[in-house]
Amino acid sequence: MNRSINEADALRDEIAHTRAELGETVQALAARADVPARARASAQRGADRMRVASSRPGVWLVVGAGAAAVATIVAMARIRRSRRGWGGFGRRRLRGWL
Repeated sequence: MNRSINEADALRDEIAHTRAELGETVQALAARADVPARARASAQRGADRMRVASSRPGVWLVVGAGAAAVATIVAMARIRRSRRGWGGFGRRRLRGWL
């Protein structure tokens, strides 16, 4: 009789543990399904990151220099392409087509 009481207590504990896990799973699924709350949280994280980045002027200097370098490379590539003619294809490449 004592053994059946221990088994019943163990079963009750297991049921309670399973219910707690199920409750946590349901809460996690509900949080993932709440798109507006996730969007607000993501926007808040982005604002926090920008606030931290704006407090460091060196970051903006590096970002600006990188953007200027990319713009220069793109501009140079476009200029070189326009000088070759035929929309970037050299005349030698299109010799068989002309």
